[in-house]
Amino acid sequence: MSDIDTQRTQREGRRAAGDIRRATPYSEAVNRYLGAYGYRETRDTTPTPAPSRPDRTEAGLVLVGVDDSPISYTAVDHAAIEAELRGWELRLVHVQHGGTARYPARDLGARLLERMTDRVHGYSPSVAVTSHLVIGAPATMLLAEAGSADLVVVGHQHGIAGATLGMTVGDRVATRHPGPVLVVRVPGWPPGPHFATRPIVVGVDASPTSSRTIVFAMREAQLRGCELIEMHATADGPAPADRADERDGVVVHHRTVVGDPITALLGASGRAAAVIVGRHGKRPVTDALMGSVSRALLQRGDCPVFLVG
Repeated sequence: MSDIDTQRTQREGRRAAGDIRRATPYSEAVNRYLGAYGYRETRDTTPTPAPSRPDRTEAGLVLVGVDDSPISYTAVDHAAIEAELRGWELRLVHVQHGGTARYPARDLGARLLERMTDRVHGYSPSVAVTSHLVIGAPATMLLAEAGSADLVVVGHQHGIAGATLGMTVGDRVATRHPGPVLVVRVPGWPPGPHFATRPIVVGVDASPTSSRTIVFAMREAQLRGCELIEMHATADGPAPADRADERDGVVVHHRTVVGDPITALLGASGRAAAVIVGRHGKRPVTDALMGSVSRALLQRGDCPVFLVG
């Protein structure tokens, strides 16, 4: 049994014995939002206010694409949590096709944004929220709006009704936006009671962008207060033994597996709060340059996926 498996077994044993793990910024936020996951337009419970946090000096913007689908509600919730953890502004963007921009469709879009804004205000009142209704081609307009964003969030099925060549609007935004993108994949949501205590997994390889991906993963783990697993897949064995250390307040597990990185990361995604991978390619990102690992996680991962440019 590896060190990681041993530690996981010990943690599960403590939970079974009634030991309550310390709250983290991420677990506090996720548990506050879990009462919202009925995807109803009105709530039948009163949200627990977010705890006050010290002001952050770093300004930033989280932008989330919004439509009237269940996964979009989940994406907005995850985007609000990311904004809350960072102390950044949140912007909700809903795009309507030019041919559907007349009343009542435009009015319905405005009401959708109002509902989503109220939802964020109810569960993350410390987050500053703005919204924008735009007209045009959804992927093109979302990418244009995302130009000033520090983090873009989309549901994995955003715009599925208009999918072409098997790619949804969310897929196109995730593929073409050069900055960090969080694609919210959450099969079986709402999750079990221990989802918020899961680690983040980051895929590590020899690509030029891997160091940037690790830096992003470390920062995300610090913000969430969770552990980080650095996973490297190699074709040649035997793999070195798992080891763990602590860096900048984060417990980092180093794990090497022999085999296909896609299989390894897909398997890990079922036990992770998020998987972080880099885009591979030295030129501006296009569909053709999307890495096979990134594409597989977007299509089949069992948890939210961060793509880091």
